[in-house]
Amino acid sequence: MRKTFIAIIAAVVAALAISCAEDKGNYDYHAINEVTISGIKTGETMTKVSFIDHLVIDPQISSSMGKNSENDYEYTWKMMPAGVDFDKIEDIDATIISRERKIDQLVTWEPGDYSVFFIVKDKDNGLCTTASFKLRVKSTTSEGWMVLCDNNGRSRMDIIFNVDADNDLIAHDVWQSSDFNPGRPEKIIFNYTIYETAALLVTDKSTYNLDVTDLHAGEDNELKWRFGIPPEGLRVQASAMSQFSINNLWVLVNEKNEVYVLDRSVNNSVFEFPVNKVDGTKDFKAAPFVGVSYNNVYSGGYGCAPAVLYDMTNRQFLVIRNNSHYPSPIAFSGATMFTAQTGRDIVWMESAKDGRIYSLLRDPADNRLYFYCFELRANYTPGSYWWEEGTYEEYNVQHYYGEVLGNGLATATMYAINHQFPYIFYVSNNTIYQFDMGHPEEQAKEVLSFPGETIKCIKFCPMVAWESYEDWERQRGYQLVVGTTKDGADKADCGVVRMYEVPNLMAPLVKLKEYQGLGDIVDIAYKERKK
Repeated sequence: MRKTFIAIIAAVVAALAISCAEDKGNYDYHAINEVTISGIKTGETMTKVSFIDHLVIDPQISSSMGKNSENDYEYTWKMMPAGVDFDKIEDIDATIISRERKIDQLVTWEPGDYSVFFIVKDKDNGLCTTASFKLRVKSTTSEGWMVLCDNNGRSRMDIIFNVDADNDLIAHDVWQSSDFNPGRPEKIIFNYTIYETAALLVTDKSTYNLDVTDLHAGEDNELKWRFGIPPEGLRVQASAMSQFSINNLWVLVNEKNEVYVLDRSVNNSVFEFPVNKVDGTKDFKAAPFVGVSYNNVYSGGYGCAPAVLYDMTNRQFLVIRNNSHYPSPIAFSGATMFTAQTGRDIVWMESAKDGRIYSLLRDPADNRLYFYCFELRANYTPGSYWWEEGTYEEYNVQHYYGEVLGNGLATATMYAINHQFPYIFYVSNNTIYQFDMGHPEEQAKEVLSFPGETIKCIKFCPMVAWESYEDWERQRGYQLVVGTTKDGADKADCGVVRMYEVPNLMAPLVKLKEYQGLGDIVDIAYKERKK
């Protein structure tokens, strides 16, 4: 039986071999027209400004069979938000933006990142060839320098938009067509975490969380609607969001020196009631500052306490800890140069990009100014088993402490801390001074003055780490921003904004850019693009 089976298999194989041999040359082979697309920078990201720029691309088509007539092909341009699964798009036709070979149209899409595909279809054989690239759409309100101005008692917003490293656009009074009057401007605050942003306009009437897309202010986006009991006349003095804590919080201080906390890890959470009790028992008034850690997970920042406050009543640093409702006096680990109880009055606090929190305090006994710098950190202890969650032990470290030395300190009114080097900038008698905390024995030096102008604000605006910024974009976070107004000039265009590079070793500041013709400047903040 086995021999018979083998014989049958052998016969079948032989028959197939003969059949294949006889079949040689019975097929007709035809060359396929191979299409090549040039003129599209595949893999690169093109940046355009909505309602200002045109998307202009003139791709060239070459053919292996010499079919170079434009009528030999059909063309389709498709665009969709980056990262979207093509199979889950319900209306494919909605992704089509053109059916011409050359595209030339005004960019009108919402700000964001897109994938763009150019598809060439051979009419004879139906085969398609595709080239693709990334498109980043920006707008003058999706990101940029928000220059808050006073327009005869009304709030005015000018926007400085950096198109690229060398080119800029200025949008003057973006609210001029609005009938809504938010009130007299007081300050502008920008908070940004991976999950939420807040651009807060503070006026003498209320606080508004400006629209993410067009920055409009209105009754619909008053911040009071984020409260369990909406407060009338809310004027936020400080606001910050924690990013690397166990309980990531949104913490703010209002015009009554009350502290409110919103737990961002809880869906639909609201600001409930003030938490102005040290350890839940002792009342205090909070200074108009909130410190948070911008440190990342690789340098001990993850798991740290969510926020730092300053208790004006008892003159001490407080911290809101993970899983704690009320603030407590901060505790430090390692070498210490100062205690939480300072006995001094705070005049400034700033959270730097490297995770450090800087504060300037004035001694009520002799009016001298002192600098404090510390960092929120945590030690992680893994669980006993892989499925058990570990624990974070708070350990906060000190970096700098000492007295600020220099002219004009008694009358200083504005302050800013560089986020790259340990430099303090302050304004006194319409002059900007620079002090090096790394060499506290040396006096602050005069660095800038503007004859015929009044200094309105000085700022550093750090850029968050998780955005894919180009080098020139990220460097803006280390530049000193100075807003001034020309004395005696028309309030409608008296404002000037200047950007300065801050070199190492206390070298002279380098002016990089200057913008004229802005409004009567009140405050400046940078609005980053939403991830």
